[in-house]
Amino acid sequence: MKTVIGLLLILFACCQLNAQIKVPVKIDTTQRKNLALYQFLNTYMQQDTISKEMWHPKYKDKKVYNYTMDWIWSAYTPKQITERFELELSELQNINDTLSYVKILAKARPEKIEDDYTNVYKFYIVRTGNKFYLDNCKDYDVQRFKKYTTRNLVFYVSPFYTVDEKKLHQASEQVDSLYAKLKQPPLIRPIAYYMCSSEEELNNLSNIVIWNGGLTGYTNIPEGYVVAINDNPSYKHEFVHAILRSSANCFFMQEGIATLYGGTNKGQTSYEMGLAELKACYKTGKCTFDNLYERKVEQQYNSSLTYTFAAVFCKYLIDNYGLEYFYKLYYNREITSSNFIKKVSEITGKSQDKIKEGVEVIILQ
Repeated sequence: MKTVIGLLLILFACCQLNAQIKVPVKIDTTQRKNLALYQFLNTYMQQDTISKEMWHPKYKDKKVYNYTMDWIWSAYTPKQITERFELELSELQNINDTLSYVKILAKARPEKIEDDYTNVYKFYIVRTGNKFYLDNCKDYDVQRFKKYTTRNLVFYVSPFYTVDEKKLHQASEQVDSLYAKLKQPPLIRPIAYYMCSSEEELNNLSNIVIWNGGLTGYTNIPEGYVVAINDNPSYKHEFVHAILRSSANCFFMQEGIATLYGGTNKGQTSYEMGLAELKACYKTGKCTFDNLYERKVEQQYNSSLTYTFAAVFCKYLIDNYGLEYFYKLYYNREITSSNFIKKVSEITGKSQDKIKEGVEVIILQ
């Protein structure tokens, strides 16, 4: 027995030479399972590419497999993350023989990252035979949510909410209305909507414990599900994203169409209300076409002005060219947030000045 422990300690010491993740004293890596989990994570964090190879096989045919709503995990390979952040295994828990979870603290290296990020991420690890796989938190941490099924929506409701089931079915009927307005066929499966009561609940479904960002709601567009801090069953802005599925490569069309048909501020501000706010801002001179287009108009608690401005662009295109033509622009991957008006001008044949004039007419009419 002493020989086995000795070998494990030697193995761990060797592993530490190439370690990418620090291990605190409270996590006992002399235990064989803990050591194996640590080695798996350390191997993952040394990957030079962003790959699903070490993720659960259930993501084999999925476009998106890491549900972390944090730009770091999509912008950098695991190895690049270790170069830019000091990583520490802040928690490791073995739930049973095949399931564990880990929390990883990531503190930005000041010489590599300007902002002072100190984030904590959570992932599950599933063992199948002798192999380990990473898994997202959503399927596990949503177990305490209450499930309600309607024709168009499957609701997962926080245990801290009490919902009126009539409103759930009314929201499902509103989705029918959106299908008709957007001229889209009904989806093969209902939209899943996770109604969270707090930032903590939303973050947990997104592999995050603590981070420097913040979201009140988002849609995993390829997977077609919505997560939001919201007790309102009708969240049309996010439903539009889920209905249109493949996202535009451009802020103005992606967020614009969702705002045009679904409003902002969790549905509390309709497009018409946002347009009135935008018009008032325009008249004061604080909002101009240029600072709205560059998204440099600051609002203390939301971005309704820039989102409504994007919606006006969409309305202008739909009014002038029709919804089917708009979709050709929407799904054109060459149109990006940075070249939007230039590319639209090239494709439609209208000058940028004419497009600007048409957009401002809608705002100021």
